[in-house]
Amino acid sequence: MRRFLWTLALLAVGDGVVAASMPRRHMRRWSQGPDWYRRAMKPFADHLEATRALGLAEAVLALGWTRRMSDRAD
Repeated sequence: MRRFLWTLALLAVGDGVVAASMPRRHMRRWSQGPDWYRRAMKPFADHLEATRALGLAEAVLALGWTRRMSDRAD
């Protein structure tokens, strides 16, 4: 289970960095799928600076999560 959580945290770091650095391209990747999902993603595509900020927050929080997991493993 620990390895799964570590992998999930690393994926969140990467997702956050990509969203922060390339919000338009990132939102294009996530704007496919069922209608309800596209509607949920539309506000992020319409507000790229908010997407950038949330991506940065995601990356920072995920890095903190990996730090906590790393401290517990030592």
